[in-house]
Amino acid sequence: MRNALVITEKQSVFLKENRQDPITGDEFCLGDKVVFCASCKSAFLADSWEYMNGRHCEQVGTLRKFPVVSKLKLSKPIILDFRKANTGNRIFAYVIDTVIAIALAVFMYAVLDEILRVRDASVYSFFSACFYMFFRDIFGVRSSFGKRIMGLYFIDTETHKIAHPLKLVFRNIFYWICLFAAISLIAFLEAITDTGIVGGILGVVLFIANIVHVFVVLADQNHIFDKILKIELVEKNKT
Repeated sequence: MRNALVITEKQSVFLKENRQDPITGDEFCLGDKVVFCASCKSAFLADSWEYMNGRHCEQVGTLRKFPVVSKLKLSKPIILDFRKANTGNRIFAYVIDTVIAIALAVFMYAVLDEILRVRDASVYSFFSACFYMFFRDIFGVRSSFGKRIMGLYFIDTETHKIAHPLKLVFRNIFYWICLFAAISLIAFLEAITDTGIVGGILGVVLFIANIVHVFVVLADQNHIFDKILKIELVEKNKT
């Protein structure tokens, strides 16, 4: 990180102030990496500075050395009205959305097959569930119905405001494009080898990778497509 300064014994005056990071509330300790806003000279832990996307006082400049001032506290601590989405809430939201998709498929099948007598009703029912999962994050206005029920929503990491609906559409589109590309590659390799072994092995690998991806996203809350689009799933800060 640019201009991240390490607190050493030379900064004893700084340590004696018993100051706290405005974001986490943690006290600064020996060995911590801190960043100073070039405008107001407020100090932040390096992780907090990254969390704010390296921006404070409407600018991105930082100091290259510890400022020589008597007080470095902010006049008011920064209080955000949201926090990162809880892992348990994310999992429950995903389960709720899955149940909604299944219920939609069952309903569509009942209507198409029993009432309208449409051929291949099961196929249309399956695609209706896929359609919901594909666009689920815009049906609930700013997130899926499952996420809304669990109090979760997406924000823009740069502005900290509600994420634009188009970003939520692209979030799922990117995922499905990558998945389709992987399946197409497997089909192409299988067509070349024509043994059934290559396609089978790669198919199992892709299936396992997709399952691992889902669990990683739900557990660590890190999604490569979220980072690309600069959005984040959060929930209301109750504190």
